[in-house]
Amino acid sequence: MRALACIVALGALTAPVAALAGVDKVDGPIPVTADSQVYNTAWVPGALPVVDLAAQGYVEQEYFLHGTADAFKRDPSGALAVLAKDVSYGTRIVVRRPKDAAKFSGVVHFEPIHPSQGGTSHWVAMSGYMMAHGDVYVAVGLGDDAPSRAISAKGPVPTAQSQVLQWFEPQRYGAIQWPKEDGIRYQLMADIGALLRSDRAENPLRGLDVRRMLVGGWSFTGSVQRTFINEGFHDRARLPNGKPVFDGYLIGISSRWNGGGYIPLNSEEAVTRNDDPRRSLKPIDVPVIEFMTEFEVGTGPGPQLPDSDAEVGAHRLYQLGAVVHGASMIDGNPPREKRPNFVQLAAKGYPVGGAKGEEALNTCSLPISDVPHGALARAAVENLRQWTEKGVAPPHAQPLAWEGGNIRRDATGNPVGGLPVAEFKVPLASYGPYKGTDLPACTPAKGRPIFVRTNLDAATLKGRYGTVHAFAKRYDAQVDAMVAQRWLLSEDAAMLKAKARRDAEAQFAAK
Repeated sequence: MRALACIVALGALTAPVAALAGVDKVDGPIPVTADSQVYNTAWVPGALPVVDLAAQGYVEQEYFLHGTADAFKRDPSGALAVLAKDVSYGTRIVVRRPKDAAKFSGVVHFEPIHPSQGGTSHWVAMSGYMMAHGDVYVAVGLGDDAPSRAISAKGPVPTAQSQVLQWFEPQRYGAIQWPKEDGIRYQLMADIGALLRSDRAENPLRGLDVRRMLVGGWSFTGSVQRTFINEGFHDRARLPNGKPVFDGYLIGISSRWNGGGYIPLNSEEAVTRNDDPRRSLKPIDVPVIEFMTEFEVGTGPGPQLPDSDAEVGAHRLYQLGAVVHGASMIDGNPPREKRPNFVQLAAKGYPVGGAKGEEALNTCSLPISDVPHGALARAAVENLRQWTEKGVAPPHAQPLAWEGGNIRRDATGNPVGGLPVAEFKVPLASYGPYKGTDLPACTPAKGRPIFVRTNLDAATLKGRYGTVHAFAKRYDAQVDAMVAQRWLLSEDAAMLKAKARRDAEAQFAAK
């Protein structure tokens, strides 16, 4: 029985046990040819973003992993017990690393692959940051989920990521065989993390000095981290020296008070109630940052875990107003169907725009909120990095403010509280739900709302700032303060200043 296949009391801290890398076989790097491509590769012409790894001195390699893992359940007493033992799997990882090992920073970013069409939001938001630092990125296939399976079963094309792989390239991905029991994902997450930090000959990162491994994920893959932590897998996933396999977690756009904020422990378990104590983030021996948008906060208004600098339970809560889930993580707000995996699928006839669960998000004709979600997320990752590497605690942020059951907004119409965003402090626009009634595509009757950017008119801007130069001076000062307070990286600050000046020049001149 593997180290994780043990019975522990709910919520009890377990003695450190070395995580055994339960990966029996590693194949790869899998060759890439004109007829056999990596799915969701970094370089896809026509995609946004498209990343030229070679120009950055990086290489991309795909590996197939095979073995067995256990799935778990809670018994009537609340103890964790084995539900299914030694379940066979075949999955994959995609590694992006410096071609020159001497340029490796020592930091690995570990992202679970999303079960719906195999997305990797952490990579699309962080790729430039990672490569600028010489980091290694690893995308890890950790299975499907009940909704993606159900949509796949209805057709006409699959949605579950393991099935999408075989639809995309059946010859290349025939070895990917994920079981119906998704609950093995938690042990497998620990096993693959341990493999990547081992001296095993099969380790794709063997020979690299991995000093830190940071987990990052958004939406479902953020929630996977919460379940991994709360069900005790982090506590038991240990290296031979007793240290944790993972050194820090960024839980993105996931709240314990949202239905999807906690992933079931196994495929038979029902979704836990939002007020279930299992959802309350458990204190662990590495830092955790939760990064939520107004959507998660507004749809789950329960109390959140407070910030802490404690050695066990280190935690930060960051809430970003005027953003809906992951719609604006990519700079420039390209439509979701422009992401590399969707461009690849569309090229093979996949109905990207109409596939249930991934409908096109560009149906609203108004400008979508361009609050710099990605830039703020990159700063959060840098803060997590400094916390784990140097013990430098990140800054504290206010929560979003409430008023009458809704997120409070200022006189301009922008949210109050949350991350100190320059777009709210020195505004050119108001950000939030479309208030009109003549554009039904901008006010969907079901599903997620759409937050739009409503520009202030020229007269209002001139009355508030006087000139473009005066606006830019105030905006730049606010951005500089954000950099000094570690809410923004300097490279992103320069990009935001240039964009704001362009926007201001156009708006001041508008008739």
